[in-house]
Amino acid sequence: LHKSMQSKYNRSDKLVFASDTPDIQELQSEFDRSLTNGGNISRINSNDDIRLARWEGQSDDGKKYSRNQRDGEGAFPFEGASDVRVRLVDSIINELVMLLVNSWQLARIRVTGTEYGDASTAAAVQTLARWIVENKLRADLEREAELWAQYSQNYGWAVMHVGWERRLGSREVTETLPTLEERAAMDGVLAEALRQMVATGASDITADLFANALGCSSDEARRIATELLNSGVSTYSQQYNRINLPVCAALKPYEEISFPPETLDLQDARVIFKRTFMSEVELREMIKADGWDEAFVEEAANTAGKSAYLTDPNLIPVTSNVSNAMHRADNLIEIVYAYSRQIDANGVPCVYYTIFSPQTSQVETYAKHTKLDYAHGEYPFIELRRERLKRAVVESRGVPEIAFTDQEEIKAQKDSLRDRTAFETLPPIKVKKRLGTQNQIAPGSLLPVTTPDDYSFLSPPSGNPTLAFNLIDRVEAQNAAYFGLFNPAVPPQKTQMTQQFIVNNWLTAWSRVLKQMVSLSVQYLDGSEIERIVGTPIVMTPNEISQMYDIGVSYNVRELDTDYVMEKLKAIASFVVPMDAGGVIDRNKLTARFIEAISPESAKDLLLDQKTASQKLYNDVQTDIAKMMAGMEVQYVENDPTAGTKLQYLQDIVQKNPKAQQQSQSDPQFQALIQNYIQNLQMSVQQQQNKTIGRLGVTPVSDKMAQEGQQPGYGA
Repeated sequence: LHKSMQSKYNRSDKLVFASDTPDIQELQSEFDRSLTNGGNISRINSNDDIRLARWEGQSDDGKKYSRNQRDGEGAFPFEGASDVRVRLVDSIINELVMLLVNSWQLARIRVTGTEYGDASTAAAVQTLARWIVENKLRADLEREAELWAQYSQNYGWAVMHVGWERRLGSREVTETLPTLEERAAMDGVLAEALRQMVATGASDITADLFANALGCSSDEARRIATELLNSGVSTYSQQYNRINLPVCAALKPYEEISFPPETLDLQDARVIFKRTFMSEVELREMIKADGWDEAFVEEAANTAGKSAYLTDPNLIPVTSNVSNAMHRADNLIEIVYAYSRQIDANGVPCVYYTIFSPQTSQVETYAKHTKLDYAHGEYPFIELRRERLKRAVVESRGVPEIAFTDQEEIKAQKDSLRDRTAFETLPPIKVKKRLGTQNQIAPGSLLPVTTPDDYSFLSPPSGNPTLAFNLIDRVEAQNAAYFGLFNPAVPPQKTQMTQQFIVNNWLTAWSRVLKQMVSLSVQYLDGSEIERIVGTPIVMTPNEISQMYDIGVSYNVRELDTDYVMEKLKAIASFVVPMDAGGVIDRNKLTARFIEAISPESAKDLLLDQKTASQKLYNDVQTDIAKMMAGMEVQYVENDPTAGTKLQYLQDIVQKNPKAQQQSQSDPQFQALIQNYIQNLQMSVQQQQNKTIGRLGVTPVSDKMAQEGQQPGYGA
């Protein structure tokens, strides 16, 4: 079927149909086209130059000198004139990056299901997502979050790669027959290996079984079996997964990520290329860790120091920003991952990936070619665009492209002010014209004149320098309004609206990243490990998580304003809560929102989900009952807001515990303790009811009947 389809639809695109052997030449050609089309590299370099305020002929002291000018041009308007570096673009980007990274650190993660019965699983998925972000990968994600924000603001767009990483480790293990026998009781493969060892000695079958059970080579397993038979003990090197976690990496456009120019949406791309650099140790590790071809690894190891289209000093560090600086890539090997959505043998589109190096002499060599087994079925890439001018991913401008002329305007004003100050501080001197005097205009220079006047200073430039300061302030205010930065001249409402739009766009991209990370975690983490993390098993496929649950990441930028937060909380507490006579407000959720608004960073440590909170309260009541049964008095709580719920839990626990019922009848001390416990809880309930009576003037009938142990009736 696959071959007939391939012959029937014979097109020029060689990446449509999957095959067992990839076309490396075609991938190399597409890789080159994705990098060079449309001047992409020059655009990236131009944005870097604008942001870092780099141009030809600069000097360290910010002045112009003829020796630094090209083609023999002299410094204008005079030798040593001002040539300051203005950091407007850099300042805008850094302020936006701080806004984005802070909003990500303080954001709330919410997981919601599509059906009513999805709530319990949604809570488990949410716990798993928070464990990934706030615990296991916190440092790595904070680093990549800042890079992603920097790249997207500087170049207009950037991509986050979301994958699963396995790295092998080795440790010395000593095995004895008794310990192996204990483990064999729970491991069928190991039990069979021991049985074969007793029956046949260190045979090939025994070696193969030990190799599978102990995670070692067959030769090593044969040695272990021999030593166990002879001495009852053996030591060997055991391989294990040193790293087995999701991984995220922010990718710089056209340096670490590229795709053909016809690409509109990243998930619909024909092919996507991710480029990285490895040391030889990392390269050789991939033979066992990921099944890379040994012949490819040997050939690629000889290409260390070679790279294509490399201009980024951050990808491979350089000694300085000077164009002729020597880079330190001598020991790094360029590796390219090519991801392509192709038709498989069953006619189904699947994502395949091929790993190769553009620097190898054998054009058909590759490290690996296989189907990507990620259950979510997507490319492992999420794009972040600063703006959406057109559908294509690359149709998004970076801050340097937008603010460059304004940065140049401020530079012109600052240069003129600096030069004016130089002339006013030490003006040129007018002298009687003499032979050999050069006609130069500069602070403190000699200016020949034709009149026989005595020595005198040239009059300083006319005009009002305040105009330049006003213009600089106006340009900075315009940029603040455009990019959503704080500025006294910009209405706060406009700044907040712009910032919220920027943050929403940023956190939406992170929602997609988290969705893939959670799906991969459910797919590759051991079920027992997931249960230890979330407290319950997640019984569903990774694809079901992608389809049935929405993972949202949100943050309100107005919560940066402490005064606003406090006023909002006062309004809710003073006006909304007293009006809730019908109990429509979920007090638990309201309390959670209060804590999140006052201190988002503390909320992550303080707040429990509804299921966990209820279980904790139930356990607390169980503990109190156990203490009283042992004759200990519990600590009483004044005005306990959970008293009503505790009374319900108390009744439920005692009814299910015959021993507690018996002791309540026969043990006077337990009777007295539990009576005090109930009275304390009832007092808290009464205090809550008194607040309602004080507001309404009456006790609700339902409360009266509840106090009397009655149920509300119906009728006149």
